[in-house]
Amino acid sequence: MGTGVTSARQRFEARAARARRRPLLLAAALVVTLTVAGGLIWLGWMSPLLTATTVRVEGVPADDVRAVQQVAKVPLGGPLMRVDTDAVAARLEGGRAWTDIRVSRSLPHSVVIALTPRKPALALRNPKGQLELVDQGGVRFRTVATAPKGVPVVAAGSSDVTPDGLRAALAALHALPASLRSHVADMSVNAADQVSFTVTEKAGQRTIVWGAAGQEETKARLVTLLLKEPGTRIDVSVPEAPVTR
Repeated sequence: MGTGVTSARQRFEARAARARRRPLLLAAALVVTLTVAGGLIWLGWMSPLLTATTVRVEGVPADDVRAVQQVAKVPLGGPLMRVDTDAVAARLEGGRAWTDIRVSRSLPHSVVIALTPRKPALALRNPKGQLELVDQGGVRFRTVATAPKGVPVVAAGSSDVTPDGLRAALAALHALPASLRSHVADMSVNAADQVSFTVTEKAGQRTIVWGAAGQEETKARLVTLLLKEPGTRIDVSVPEAPVTR
């Protein structure tokens, strides 16, 4: 009987002791957690151990790396975690020469910029006489002195080419077979977004009146067929009633 009472008392005292220790253990765990968190915050935001010292650029030719860095203006010398990657990306997007822009931090000291150069689909001669490179999405991203080799030049009329006009010119170029596209010259877009261009062949030069955007595949097939016929002007602006003169 006495042994049973003693055993019960011991179990009660053990539980009581554990109950008294629990707040202490919780407090100790909280202190450790806060200490670790504070250490990480200090390490990332204030410590010189994680200073931003380098900018790594990926996705562009070596000759373009410096241009990317100049536009990005990544602040170096401070804590890496304080570098505003969104602001860096916004500056690069404003430069318009690149797409698919991603900016990240790489411990312990690097800011990594990954991006893709825009590729010119055409060069637009605007009313001011400037030559602007335009990508397949219709984005004007650079002014140049001369068009890159193989990039067709599109001339604007008295007013600048509208986005719809650019899309019409791009769609026309995309629809033409590569063998024909390489012979396209003197492409122009008027104020009504109507596209026209010339095609130079052995037999001479033909004027193609393409018209507005729409039915590109049909127009391309008609141009290919009608180039085999005599004449100097092919009008496929109304594909249902093409005209050759």
